[in-house]
Amino acid sequence: MTLPLVVAGFLCGHLSAAGQGVRPAKPEPLVVSAARTLGVKRCLPMISGIAQRATSGATMQDIIVDWDRAAPDAAPFFSLTGLGNGSQRAALTIAAIPTQAGCAVLVERASFSQQTCTAVAASELQGFPSARLIDGIMVYQNPAQPGETYTLITNTGGCLILRRQASLKWQGK
Repeated sequence: MTLPLVVAGFLCGHLSAAGQGVRPAKPEPLVVSAARTLGVKRCLPMISGIAQRATSGATMQDIIVDWDRAAPDAAPFFSLTGLGNGSQRAALTIAAIPTQAGCAVLVERASFSQQTCTAVAASELQGFPSARLIDGIMVYQNPAQPGETYTLITNTGGCLILRRQASLKWQGK
């Protein structure tokens, strides 16, 4: 399978640069390096912008990607990035699809809080309209950002937080 070779290539490249004393000012997220290496061009600025924000503060990253090997710049690009910082973990998915208007995107980030979902909503989602999906699952709409929702799922010991952004015509922000 090509994926282990691609990931190994990224790791070797990062280790090689570190061995030479080369340190980028702000390390590029692995998903951006992967997309660039695989030949994704049209949606690369979108992937980069999203990944820079979504991986900020992560001290650990690893990725899984899937793409059309015959047409990497004309077909969907899918990624799953595992993120960590201390004992905290999160998962980030990016689906980037080239369209005539630019790129369509679906981004989801899953994380967990030991707070109750009610406490998370009170501290982070004040003023967001909400609706109950089913018992124990609330969905909040960001009034300032169409296409952005937060889903809070009540679990024993805390709250699973799913942040979702979708756009059929992505524009850099």
